[in-house]
Amino acid sequence: MTRVLVLMDFSAAALGALRVARTAFPEAAPTVLHVVPTLPVGRPPGTPAAPDPDADPEWYVPEDEQLAALGGGEIAVGQPAGEALGRAWARQCDVIALGTAGRRGLSRLLLGSVAEQVIRESPVPVLSVHSPDAQDHLPLPVASRRRWLRALHDLAQEEPLAAPRVLVLMDFSDSARQALDFVRTHLPGAQVELLHVVDAASPTVPFALTGAQDPPLRGVDSELLAERNALWEREARARLAELGGGEVVRGEPARTALDRAASGEYDLLAVGTSGKAPISRLMLGSVALRIVRESPIPVLTARSTG
Repeated sequence: MTRVLVLMDFSAAALGALRVARTAFPEAAPTVLHVVPTLPVGRPPGTPAAPDPDADPEWYVPEDEQLAALGGGEIAVGQPAGEALGRAWARQCDVIALGTAGRRGLSRLLLGSVAEQVIRESPVPVLSVHSPDAQDHLPLPVASRRRWLRALHDLAQEEPLAAPRVLVLMDFSDSARQALDFVRTHLPGAQVELLHVVDAASPTVPFALTGAQDPPLRGVDSELLAERNALWEREARARLAELGGGEVVRGEPARTALDRAASGEYDLLAVGTSGKAPISRLMLGSVALRIVRESPIPVLTARSTG
């Protein structure tokens, strides 16, 4: 049975993640985790830390009631990303589910997002449910009692997906293979399609090509590039055949995957991602993170820990 950990802040986005987790893994009983910051936001340093939920349960009556409305859950004190990652590294879950915000412009450079930290560092796959509306990230019982009740009603009405349709963006990296392995292991009834995207203008190829040279960074030789891309496509088709088959197309990987996600033909998009050093977290253009930020359907990311 798949062990699912759902990070819960009682927002519409988080409830969306719980709903997707329940429909994707109907045999599982997701662990719903609400994390109270050690030092609540807005309180100056030196003020008492948040009470321990086991020692002082009276401090958390509203949270307990909200969790009960969702079918039960746990309360912890700490930092949401750190608490989820700690449980993942302890192998207490097989996948983490959470709601994500869609950010554009300057805010895409900002660090510290719980979702981005979990996606970058988790040793287990992460199921992200995108919610572009800023209102979806406010605690619903506080922001709107009516929206909270409507969200609870929607949660109760959701039915399991008998055969989810999954698109796996395959670049043949260890992380992409982990995403595929997770889908095949934990979604055994899924209709799985593999897609490899050849970025014809890219100066690099995601795997080694025998007898091909990387085009120069300046003064690109069109003939050399065309020869490289033909070898790239041929090798990609051979590798997909070893994995059971798939499709090779030309385009920009993130844009191609997002267009497929918007087509209505899939329920889930799976992609590998890499854990990066702090300095590279300032760089834009990560295929996985762009997909997570913009995908209209849930995204499963997996990171290689080898």
